Amino acid sequence: MTRITRLVTVGFFVLVSGSAAAGPFEEVLRLIPVQFQSPVISFTNWVRIRADEGLEGLTSQSPLEERQALLRSTTTRQAAPSAFGVSRFPLPAEVWGWDTADHVWEANLTLDNLSPLWVIHLAEGVDLDALAARFRDRGFSEETLFGAVVFRHPLDLTADWLRVTELAILNTAILFEERLLVMCSTPAGVAAVLAARAGEVSTWADVPWAVSLAQLLERASGAVVLLGPSVCLGFSGSAVLSTLLSSPSGTAARHMGALLEEGPPLQPYVGLAAGYETQDGEPVGLFVLHYLTKETAVADLPARTALAEEGVSVVTRAPYREDVFTVREATVEGTSVVLRVEPTNGQPSRLLHMVFGRDLIFAICP
Repeated sequence: MTRITRLVTVGFFVLVSGSAAAGPFEEVLRLIPVQFQSPVISFTNWVRIRADEGLEGLTSQSPLEERQALLRSTTTRQAAPSAFGVSRFPLPAEVWGWDTADHVWEANLTLDNLSPLWVIHLAEGVDLDALAARFRDRGFSEETLFGAVVFRHPLDLTADWLRVTELAILNTAILFEERLLVMCSTPAGVAAVLAARAGEVSTWADVPWAVSLAQLLERASGAVVLLGPSVCLGFSGSAVLSTLLSSPSGTAARHMGALLEEGPPLQPYVGLAAGYETQDGEPVGLFVLHYLTKETAVADLPARTALAEEGVSVVTRAPYREDVFTVREATVEGTSVVLRVEPTNGQPSRLLHMVFGRDLIFAICP
């Protein structure tokens, strides 16, 4: 175990306590068992996106062109990190009785070795009893688990209802009071979330620093969040620089190396988020590096800001400011370094893709 892992892990377990969850992103944390030490959360606030697009009354029963307008917006001035069933749109509404237009918010969860999970908060207009009837009519088995009704079906690639949705529909829990669907292609994923929801295990909502990070994202329309002791180590400085060195001139790598040598030493962080919110009708990108103490965040602000302003994309080998984003503001909020950026061409989706492409040179781990 490296020194950074030891430090972060110790801080992580010291800070676990019994804080309460409130708000959609914190609600997601309440559904993730803390035993999964490196969760990846992709979150979309559809209510906020619809409001920004002037589509507040949109539902799956609205005209097709209006629903298509919502999805088109997520490729331009909006972005949807989690979008269940969108690749089959508009068929899910015909087959299952709801689609993206009925989502209040949703989250796609990657928890260690489990298959991807989906958690969807459905609007009041969706008839959950009618949805349950559709599962029964299609031969799903039914059981009650941790107070939720769970529908299961073996994999059957010939089923017409399966070909128009995600495999996660095979194991679906309906939480009627909360109006939540929990779905995963394997039963273990649904069971883990339901155990967390029932209070049978500690969750990420019991970790104060994780909750404080979630609170920074409550105004976000979309965000991708990585939590846990291993997050920082996933952005190895040596790997980033070696990638840049493979470019024809190597100039970018030498420039980044000089910035790292001349600036203050970088500090390890325990959470990373990329997202965006809308201000005055325009998307504002967010990058958040979350630390265990405010002092660490303050110490790290100058170096992280310089790397964001002068950084080079490992994908395009060009400076971020030329074709990805420009930094508008860099601050410390709570125990986080928060970079607010202006996405190029007003399109925030590229900012979210940078996380999965490890194209965040300003998030280099020391």
